[in-house]
Amino acid sequence: MKIGFDAKRYFNNQTGLGNYARWLVNNLALNQSNEYVLYQPKLVETTQTNIKYPAGIFSLLTSLWRSRFICRDLVRDKIEVYHGLSNELPFGIHKTNIKTVVTIHDLINKRYPHYYSKIDGYIYDRKLRYTQRVATQIVVPSKQTKDDLISFYNTDSDKVIIIPLSLKAKDLGHETFNMDKPYVLCVSGFSKRKNLLNLVQAYQSANLELNLVIAGRKGDTYAQIEQLAKNDDRVLLYPNVTDKTLSSLYQGATFCVYPSEFEGFGIPILEAFSYGKTVATSNCSSMPEVGGDAAEYFDPLIQESIKQALEHLSVDSYRHQREANISKQLSLFQSDILVEQYLNLYQSI
Repeated sequence: MKIGFDAKRYFNNQTGLGNYARWLVNNLALNQSNEYVLYQPKLVETTQTNIKYPAGIFSLLTSLWRSRFICRDLVRDKIEVYHGLSNELPFGIHKTNIKTVVTIHDLINKRYPHYYSKIDGYIYDRKLRYTQRVATQIVVPSKQTKDDLISFYNTDSDKVIIIPLSLKAKDLGHETFNMDKPYVLCVSGFSKRKNLLNLVQAYQSANLELNLVIAGRKGDTYAQIEQLAKNDDRVLLYPNVTDKTLSSLYQGATFCVYPSEFEGFGIPILEAFSYGKTVATSNCSSMPEVGGDAAEYFDPLIQESIKQALEHLSVDSYRHQREANISKQLSLFQSDILVEQYLNLYQSI
């Protein structure tokens, strides 16, 4: 088969959506029975040769090319299956004979519209409304996202398939961190939905002999949390850390915590498991799907619930019970098994 991919996130996003795109495309490339073509709006420095860029006037109108006029190039290139890796397909692709797959990661824009500007909310909704209707097959990472699609858009459930996410392979080593005290690690961006303010306040009320380390990109709650940290030397912030630093922080943590209000999946839970660390996380959306019996759960909107979960996992014997389930839970997200599901999906359509 000749399979095309929307590669914008592959090259331009270094976090969640980009990690997913690189994990999938790079693992698929190991299967040489298919030809894979990456459609990228802007020139990038890379040694890869299977990249297609917009030509002529569309080299300047890159967003317009990606959202609509790429269809002409896909037909010219005889693409048999086109996979939109981040919630959208180009308008007009339903008028071609190309089969389409789209990965819809979440519908956070529908559940939490107040986190988006009106224009962004309108654009995301318009793209999703079209995409879920015309896609040959829709891939979602969790039952939560499938349920949301059906609820918000009345999507045909028969064309929605759940394929969980996995972790991209890392061989980073680590940088040595000299912490003077054991710590709980939270890997999360500082946006409102990530619920870090509730976490810090719950931690400060807890009876713990552990510091709290938060690592992630700065966002709209960073200044507020930074102020709390200035008044409490047990709360340590590491914004914008490197992968090597993050690896070191995971290895040194006693356990991890992930208090997000809502996620389409929750990769930091899997990341913690990959280092042998259990996680205290939210009891809503997709988090229980990812954490299974290897995680401890709390209500992310109730500080007392967060506090109790942190205190439970601070007890060695209780924490070890959760850690004993990590290996079994991780086995559900093995890359080779999940990539095989994608190959079977492309073949089936």
